[in-house]
Amino acid sequence: MRKPRALWSALALVLVPFPSTQPRATDEREASKRLQALEQRFAEERKSWLEFRKQAKSDEERAELVEAFPRDELVEGLTAVAKEAPGSELAARAWLDVLRVGALLDERELYTSALDRLVSDHVTSTTIASVVLELVYGAPSWSAQPAAGALRTILAKNPDKGVQAGVLGELSLLVGLDESFGDAGRAEAEALLRRIETEYGGAGEFIGMAGSEFAAGARHEIAHLRVGETAPDFEVTDQDGVRFKLSDYRGRVVLLDFWGFV
Repeated sequence: MRKPRALWSALALVLVPFPSTQPRATDEREASKRLQALEQRFAEERKSWLEFRKQAKSDEERAELVEAFPRDELVEGLTAVAKEAPGSELAARAWLDVLRVGALLDERELYTSALDRLVSDHVTSTTIASVVLELVYGAPSWSAQPAAGALRTILAKNPDKGVQAGVLGELSLLVGLDESFGDAGRAEAEALLRRIETEYGGAGEFIGMAGSEFAAGARHEIAHLRVGETAPDFEVTDQDGVRFKLSDYRGRVVLLDFWGFV
């Protein structure tokens, strides 16, 4: 005897379990643990690697250090985590770590591929604020152009006002100071600084400075503190209480070490 269709459908719903979300949650927890372990190892390896690199006396020794770094293990592990949780903050952190490996080892292809994934898949993530800083501070010397492209995309697609403020500041200095952008870069920087004055004029979004203060300082830096320009003269007191001017040392190699106090 044939069962009524409606009854059979109901029985099928009872007999076939609904997919459980528990395995996915477990997988994410495991991936998070693996990412933490990879990040800890990277931090330890990076610290010792940099110490050894300071002691290297030749290009050959530096090349040997690059070969000795556990690059493949770290990148493969981080990439696996990112692919297991696509689009998540976990994946964004993993790609950011790959970007850092590329910067450390001066690997253009690795660096730019990780940057592309971050911008294309995670432009609105909370991790992107850390990416903005990585693109400017300690970045490889050749990374100015891809960094500027990434910053422009973040500025256009990330709605967070804090992130936008950071991007406006970093991008204005990047394109205004790096000679690879030329006059077009300085014009772009000026447009960005005007936007900062308009949108953040009185807000302390720029390391405690109002937007108008930051813009004024950035204009001065772009006009007078680029590589190749004569350093502006100033007079200060050294640690022994002796007054001196920078111009007193003109014609000699000078290392200026500015200490910050909080």
